Amino acid sequence: MSSVKEIRESVDTKLDKLDARADALQAALEGTQDQVGTRVVRHKQELQSVLGKLTADIGKQTEVSDARKQAIQSMAENLDLQIDLSETASRETLAYTRRQIHEAIRKLETEVDSALAESKTGTAELLHVSIDAYARAVDKLDAELEAAELCFASVKEKADAAFVNRRKELAEDIAKIKQRLGEKKADASEKLADFEAELRGGIEQAVKTFKDLFG
Repeated sequence: MSSVKEIRESVDTKLDKLDARADALQAALEGTQDQVGTRVVRHKQELQSVLGKLTADIGKQTEVSDARKQAIQSMAENLDLQIDLSETASRETLAYTRRQIHEAIRKLETEVDSALAESKTGTAELLHVSIDAYARAVDKLDAELEAAELCFASVKEKADAAFVNRRKELAEDIAKIKQRLGEKKADASEKLADFEAELRGGIEQAVKTFKDLFG
């Protein structure tokens, strides 16, 4: 059974999430706020597209009750609205908007998994591709919103030698994380879970360094 929760907890999905965060951080470090905003818009549109595909596919499942379908559709529409709000969020409202998206995602995923749990046949397997695409799109948009938050909090005009050097070091650290992720994802190792935990720590440290550097 390929529930949303199971896909979210798979090592492959977690590694892709780390990759998305590293990519977004790198773009935020090297680009402008306008460029970061453009990335948010692109990933917002991608998530809305796969969200529509997921709800449409659920609507076709005969083993999912009409009441459950209506609940999922309502929650998907709320998530869609919160995603739209993220595009125009200000420095003061972006963190709140991101939390609202997280809550809308939690409610939707709980409802979808409840619907799948009630199915007696292979509904979850039929929806695997749509669920997988949705989960990855969610993580990519969240990574871009995280980077946008950091950009809002940053003071880009710093330009002393120490700042420039530390910024270069952070860029190199993120590049190394991305390289290791690319190499490891190609290697079906039994220790991928340990690797994911290690790299997650590296990403969290990069985020902290970004805040310290630009704050």
